[in-house]
Amino acid sequence: MGTKAQKLAKSAGLAGDTNALDGFRRLLREDAVIHDRKRAAILTSDDPEAVHQARVALRRMRSLLRGFRDMLSPGTFKALDGLLKARADQLGPLRDADVQAEALGTPQAQSAADDLRAELRATFQAETALSLKIEVERVLHDRNRAIRGDRRRRLADAPLPVIASRALQVAWTELLAFGPDLGRLDPEELHDFRKRSKEMRYLSEFFGRLFDSDAAPMQKRMARMQDALGVVNDLVTMRARGSELPKGADKTEAKARARAAKAWDKLRGAPVWWTDIP
Repeated sequence: MGTKAQKLAKSAGLAGDTNALDGFRRLLREDAVIHDRKRAAILTSDDPEAVHQARVALRRMRSLLRGFRDMLSPGTFKALDGLLKARADQLGPLRDADVQAEALGTPQAQSAADDLRAELRATFQAETALSLKIEVERVLHDRNRAIRGDRRRRLADAPLPVIASRALQVAWTELLAFGPDLGRLDPEELHDFRKRSKEMRYLSEFFGRLFDSDAAPMQKRMARMQDALGVVNDLVTMRARGSELPKGADKTEAKARARAAKAWDKLRGAPVWWTDIP
């Protein structure tokens, strides 16, 4: 079974002859629909997964936005980035509270999450904002405004694999710049590394099917590394907030760090697959 990003790429109908702007718009639209659906679910369901999936949809959209930034006029990038960040900021506190409630399993932690859920629902009900899908399409509907200048127009009209390859290479270079030893990164750097690795993973899942080489081995290692880094991030966040920690937190974190380091060591030696443009 493929990942959500891979399924989105398939449902968006991406192909080697899709131009960059069209592919970008299709993928943003697919994730915006998912976000809107999960946002509606938050109003009626206490399932933490609705919040999580709404945030993941926004992360995928922001990864696309960063990867295709040079194709967009500065004003368009700023408008989309601000829109997605505002939506993500709404969901962040509740997602953190849900994670802590699950880790601790205490009535107090669950009560704190329930209170934040009630507050978020009240915020949603009071809002008059349009759906994210409509908001995104409103920003991008005028091509001449969204894409200004000959250079940006060439990028927008280029075959999607060409621009996807460029975005993947930039994301991979940013990851490699953190160096080979994750243990030497301070908490802020490790958090940034985790965000950049998510970006690389989402881009590879969106566009892996456009290339002849097999992206699956790298995607699997990236997923294992991110799972481990997620455990580390959750515990670091709890400590920073002075929250109660689950039993065996130090041991759990040490094992997660070791798994992440091992996965990163293998990833750094993996061959790139996005330079073989069909």
